[in-house]
This record gives sequence, structure tokens and C-alpha cells, in this order.
Amino acid sequence: MKKLLFAGLLGLLILSAPTFAFEQRTMGVQHLSGASSYFKITMTDDGLLSGSYPGWCADWASLIEDATYDTKFYSSYSTQLPDGLIAHPENLDEVNWIANQNFVGKNAGGSLGIYTSGDVQIAIWTLLDNYFETSTVGSFSEARVDKIVSLAQTFGKDFYPTCKEEVVIILDPGTPQSVLIEVKRNHFYKCVIPEGDVK
Repeated sequence: MKKLLFAGLLGLLILSAPTFAFEQRTMGVQHLSGASSYFKITMTDDGLLSGSYPGWCADWASLIEDATYDTKFYSSYSTQLPDGLIAHPENLDEVNWIANQNFVGKNAGGSLGIYTSGDVQIAIWTLLDNYFETSTVGSFSEARVDKIVSLAQTFGKDFYPTCKEEVVIILDPGTPQSVLIEVKRNHFYKCVIPEGDVK
């Protein structure tokens, strides 16, 4: 009888335990122009990711509007990313490196001018996407983009952020495009980056 009672109580505890359900996490998308990132992303959930973050497009071919979407999330360092979520996940280390360089607004050197968010966005597409066009990013320079990509490939391989640095989190709202946000690693308890909504 005691065993049955214990099993029943355990079952109730399991059923009532909080979970990070799909419907419990939303992202608000705002396209930016002339800013330090491509998007401003506002997350709402039970506290794990709540807040506003710099955001970048991970999939040019899929349209996303300024709206609020239910979303799943994944660490860019997860070994269990859904197939097809990122076309070239092997380059996510390099994108994490880019996220920590704060390129926008810095002098690119020589006669290249100042880095823009368009430069960074196109560099991210170059590393992660199979196809993209440049008509949606505003001001950019192919020379600056090439420099970012080259630097990322040189210094970003096997990059892993320190506790005070940014980690790229992948947001997957399903039908619209996936989005990247920059989150301070120390935003997470003991700087442990969560795997996300993996199976």
C-alpha cells in the first residue's frame, strides 16, 4: 500500500513539474535600420531568456515580420540541433566569435571605412546560409564583409565564449526564419549554457 501511495505521489510531482513548453516562450521581432544589429529581439518566458537582445537573421530565404512569435530555442553549441535549422552549423563557432568583436561602428582599417550592421549580417549569411541577397541590409561593403569572414575563419575556429562574453542562441519559431540572439553567458546560472528545447 505504501509503495502504491509513493508511486502515486511521484506521478503527481512529475505531472506538476514546470516545463519550458513551446507556448511559454515568445519572441518579439523588430527590424532595425542603421543600428548595431539587424533585429531587436524581445524574449518573454518564465525568466530563462526574458529580456531584449541584439538579433541577426540566420535564414535569408524565410521571411519574418515585425511581430510576436512562439519560439523554441537552442544553444549554438548544442550537438542536437534539428536537421536543417542552420544550413552550415559547422561555422557557428566563427559566428560566436563575430558576436564578441563588436564590429559595428569600428574602423575597418585603411580606406575600408566603418563597419556597419549590414557588413556583419552579410558575413553571418556567408558563413551559415546557402543563398542570400543583399538588398535588405542597408549600407555594406563587400571588402568589409570579406574582412570579417576572413578574420572569423582565422580566429574563430573552436571559439568558446568566456563567462563574461556573448553566446549565440538560436531561436526557431517554426514557419518564419530562425533568428540568432546574443546573450551574455553569465546571464545563465553559473554560466552554464542551456542546450535548449532538445529532445
